[in-house]
Amino acid sequence: MSGTTHSLWRRWASNSMANLIGGVAAAGVSVLLPSIVAKHLDTASFSVWNLALQVVVYVNLLSLGLQTATARALAHAADAGTDIAQMPVIVRAARSISHAASVIALLLVAVLVVAYPLMFPGVSSSLVGDFRWTLMLFGLGAVAQILAQVEMGVFQGLHRNVEFVMVNVVMKLLTVAVVWLGVKAQQPMAVLALLMAASTALLWPAMRTNVSRKVSWAREIGRTALDHATRLDLLKYCGTLSVWSLMTMLVNSVGIIIVGRIDFVLAGAYAIAMTAANVVVGLLGAALAPLMTSAAALNASEAGRPRLQMLLTRSTLGVALGLNLFLAVVTWLAPDLLRLWVGDSYVHSAGPLMVILVGAHCLRNIGAPYALMMLGTGLHTRALTSAILEGLVNVAAAVALGMKYGAVGVACGTLVGAVVGVLGSLWLNTGRTPELTPRPLHFSLVAVLLPVVLFAPLHFFLVQRIF
Repeated sequence: MSGTTHSLWRRWASNSMANLIGGVAAAGVSVLLPSIVAKHLDTASFSVWNLALQVVVYVNLLSLGLQTATARALAHAADAGTDIAQMPVIVRAARSISHAASVIALLLVAVLVVAYPLMFPGVSSSLVGDFRWTLMLFGLGAVAQILAQVEMGVFQGLHRNVEFVMVNVVMKLLTVAVVWLGVKAQQPMAVLALLMAASTALLWPAMRTNVSRKVSWAREIGRTALDHATRLDLLKYCGTLSVWSLMTMLVNSVGIIIVGRIDFVLAGAYAIAMTAANVVVGLLGAALAPLMTSAAALNASEAGRPRLQMLLTRSTLGVALGLNLFLAVVTWLAPDLLRLWVGDSYVHSAGPLMVILVGAHCLRNIGAPYALMMLGTGLHTRALTSAILEGLVNVAAAVALGMKYGAVGVACGTLVGAVVGVLGSLWLNTGRTPELTPRPLHFSLVAVLLPVVLFAPLHFFLVQRIF
């Protein structure tokens, strides 16, 4: 293995470790917060809390994938040997986009505060006021997160992931601490939302300070004139990425909205199950995030491009095996995990939902290395059809099955969407990305389908304990 390849794997390993630490912290927060809040609020209030949290998902769509876009542009510029003077130009253009997006996000929050509670007839009139206050506070916290995206992208693009990961970890731990103190003080839902939003909003100034202190050319950003061509290039990249983000929202978040509409009482249980599934996504995304910048770096040079194929196949096979093992463990321990996490009251209602949703997300995320490397190489524009297909099928199946079978039907709709997403990606995309998949059938069979088939009997056996 050449010195360049050693350097690539070493850099990827170090950044993956930093991201994994951040991912574990994020997963811990995702697990701790529902546990703390669920035992403090009654079932109806907890459902409202989780429905309000979805406003963060809507508002974050306006981040336009700026962290990824900024990171890719900086990584490509650095590894292509571009003059360092281009770095402040990229960040200046990205910040101008984030400022405009944050203004639009504020308007969106105002609209959601007025209209969103009206979507859920099951919410009692006594909770509507708290619902709106909680929505507004979560929305303002999400706006601050939009502004922080560019700063995080700076460190990611420079392959210094530890710099933004550590700040993120501190902010998340602070969030848990202040919400826990609020619960201990027996504060109402709106106060808990204020505490959570305030700690979340600190991410932006903390990240901006970190960039100012630790990036040698940071002072040049404010002095650099806005380059409209660079901003347009970023917007073009973000345009396709935003479609992906929208489809991801339809896959990851629409379920709880549908459950809140058709069976409001189970919205809290569905949110718990969805949180467990999102732990998979968060940990995996953290570990694999350096793949995007590594792919951008390899793609920037002729010598590096042949190594893209090997990197994709190995990482996909490893992910497929790891996710199948994770699903087996979750399925086996589901009742005990829920009892320990949120108490006996949610074991029966959330157990089946958790197994289905974790299974759906494990299946879907076998393709995560492929998606990240398409983002890094700019090939993601060729994958729009499969992304749109998955999102639309997911919504249609969740609505149709939800109307007939309730919350379990909504979860099954997500599983249907995952199957369509994986098969659609293998069928529609692999033949169109010869830079990554010169042998589409070999990649599909060896890296994706074979691990799924091998583990299928084990999953079938274990799931009998839940259903």
